[in-house]
Amino acid sequence: MKYSVRAFALASVFGLAATSAAYAAKTTILHRFDGSDGTNSATALTLGPDGRLYGTTLAAGQFNRGTVFAVDPKTGAFTTLHHFANNEGSDPFGQLLLASDGFFYGTTRYGGDPNCPSGCGTIYRISATGDFTQLHVMSFVEGTTLQGGLIEGTDGRLYGTATLGGQVECHGGTGAGCGTVYAFSRADSSVSVIHKFNFADGRWPYGRVVLASNGSLYGTTSSGAAGEAGTVYRVKPNGKGFKTLVEFGNTSTNAGCQPKAGLIQADNGSFYGMTEDCGHFNSGAVYSLSPRGEISTLRLFNPDGYARDGKNPVAELLQGPDGKLYGTTRLGGLPVENPDRNGTVFRIDLNGSNYKLLHTFMGSPDGAQPTSGLTAGPDNNLYGVTPVGGVESFPGNGTVYKVRIAK
Repeated sequence: MKYSVRAFALASVFGLAATSAAYAAKTTILHRFDGSDGTNSATALTLGPDGRLYGTTLAAGQFNRGTVFAVDPKTGAFTTLHHFANNEGSDPFGQLLLASDGFFYGTTRYGGDPNCPSGCGTIYRISATGDFTQLHVMSFVEGTTLQGGLIEGTDGRLYGTATLGGQVECHGGTGAGCGTVYAFSRADSSVSVIHKFNFADGRWPYGRVVLASNGSLYGTTSSGAAGEAGTVYRVKPNGKGFKTLVEFGNTSTNAGCQPKAGLIQADNGSFYGMTEDCGHFNSGAVYSLSPRGEISTLRLFNPDGYARDGKNPVAELLQGPDGKLYGTTRLGGLPVENPDRNGTVFRIDLNGSNYKLLHTFMGSPDGAQPTSGLTAGPDNNLYGVTPVGGVESFPGNGTVYKVRIAK
């Protein structure tokens, strides 16, 4: 593999520092997965109380059902905390939640109830030392295929989304369901369904919900409603007051469609998110949203068809320590003549100005196709994972990386 405009220098025994021509921030690879420690790390990292970053892999590991891991951002020291066994769910997906009790809470896409084809998914708890407890096995009615991760409410309950399940009949008659929003009680490990999607109000939520400053939960669905283009919705934690705020197939502004990423609420009170599809050359967009549901397009990716600025984002944005938005796209980047370009890290102001490409992934050695967002570390730099690439360009097992933004 040749890199005519990209130079890689050996930085340490833990990784490589990569500089992407004139466009990039300094990017360091902290870890490359090899399969024995998992593969396909597809969701954002979580900063722990000990300063380590915690995450999951979807597959491989001892039982080929995924892992939970921790990595030291200072040294790159990597620890596998848990290998999912046959009775513990599989494919852990969704960013780990560090709850107020000091434990991490997570979800798996599959495993558990055999009444679902691959299992309906599970909710689990794990400590920073790897003490693992399975807390709940989902049923079809509660929701299946958990991919958004959990957040903690002011009432102590944990809130999440299920991509499928809920009511049996959903548009198309597949019997897979349209998905749900649910609450999990740590007191008795029970799940309460807050809302069952019915296609008219959206279907297939992927991202996690966000608890807004007004006390409501806001989230997205990747499909359903007008044009099957997805929605933004609002609901109270008690399940009341559900409202579809945006139908991406029926907006006065072109903000893309089919959002797989959830929303964040920035310090200015507005929400920010990304759509994966539609827009220029079906490349997606960055958008902002008021609490009342007024949507504005901040950036449409790939205006000239060369994907110089990336395309097809599927991850949640992050408001960085400097107040700017940071995100990833699954494809594209610079230079356009290099066929190995495979996703980006970028920065953009809250008003949509000053977009900057910080890094383009090239498969090997830095990873490829980031499907998860970024996490601010204790040093105010950004950390993330790629599901593929690393030791091999493709498919590879993925990487853990650092993007330096702190001065």
